[in-house]
Amino acid sequence: MTFNLMRYLPLSVLPLMLSCGVASEETAPAAVMTTQAQALATGTPASTGVLAFLNSRSTTLAVLDFEVPLNALTAQAIIADRNGPDGIEFTADDRHYVSIDQVDAIPQVGPAALATLEGYVRATGRVEMPLDEQVGVFHGVAFNLAEARRVVAAANTVSQAALQSTVGLSANQAQAIVAARRIDHLVELSRLAFMNGAALQALKNHVALAPDGDPCTGPATCQAGLSCVGRAFGGPIAYGRCRSNPPIPGDSDSCSVMRPCQTGLVCSGSESGSPEGICRPAWMAGTFTNYSDLALPASTAQLVSVVGVVGLASVPEDITVVLDLLHSSSSNLVLTLEDPGGETALLWNGPSEGRPPSRIPVTRGIPRDGIINGKWKLHISNPAGQGSGTLREWSVKLTSRWD
Repeated sequence: MTFNLMRYLPLSVLPLMLSCGVASEETAPAAVMTTQAQALATGTPASTGVLAFLNSRSTTLAVLDFEVPLNALTAQAIIADRNGPDGIEFTADDRHYVSIDQVDAIPQVGPAALATLEGYVRATGRVEMPLDEQVGVFHGVAFNLAEARRVVAAANTVSQAALQSTVGLSANQAQAIVAARRIDHLVELSRLAFMNGAALQALKNHVALAPDGDPCTGPATCQAGLSCVGRAFGGPIAYGRCRSNPPIPGDSDSCSVMRPCQTGLVCSGSESGSPEGICRPAWMAGTFTNYSDLALPASTAQLVSVVGVVGLASVPEDITVVLDLLHSSSSNLVLTLEDPGGETALLWNGPSEGRPPSRIPVTRGIPRDGIINGKWKLHISNPAGQGSGTLREWSVKLTSRWD
């Protein structure tokens, strides 16, 4: 499980206009999807989705111009650049994009076009993201990935009669949905004839109770028999995960690398230096990632990057930090990890320990009876102020238990 706290940073919001197809008899406004106007960084899930989309030969001029939609001149410039100097598709000089910088260098492409492309690939399921992350806002209704999946499933399975009588859609809206099946994503659903914000909200309300593993905000937001577990401590992360906790054979048994746990369980505690661990339900473990692309200038100012953790038990057992860090003088860096309760651990002291490794098990500082759900912070300082680089991404890998 991954998690990107970029969604909680103060990012601007850029509207991306989506065409609506046939005019709605409900005279709803044009469908509007908004996405975070964050700068794309090569290597992030969003940038990977954008590059794959642009490299695909199914992404034609018509798709870029009318489906995304981009400005016509921007769409033409991208296709012309992709076709290479000879202007002909499927020849040896065709361009294959491997970085966002290549795309950004195309005439007519700028921040607005990149944000539009990012919004489209997110909303059409081309970006790997956690269930909590926002897919987009359609006709004024916001959806995270879990909600989007449930609404699309309902649009494909609920009968036309139930769409009207149970969900509360109009006859025209229900008929348009049934006629369009199979519906693949919310962009497609939002553009159907007669679709508007009230209809999307009705569908969202219809599937409001979350199943096992989906985000929840309290005890009344999960399906029957499930509990909302691991709500974050403090800050803006006000949700957890719906969990069922039936008995699993082998739960609480001892384990090791040579004696793994049974299916549905993970070996917790062994990564903290113990020769043995204890088998815990698999949902009590997770990896949470921030694709930060954080610049590390030659400065003594301390920098902080944040990862949000939700849906685990109450206290940590294993804590491991994984770094993707490039720096011209990384042995000058001092790295500190802070848990949601404010407890800290010195991860690495470069001036005395040298160049930091990419994987650091945390065996000191942070207590194993502290808070696990909430904001984990990576503090980076450079006391000498020498050298520069980039924290491309970092993860905190956790196992947990009940206190």
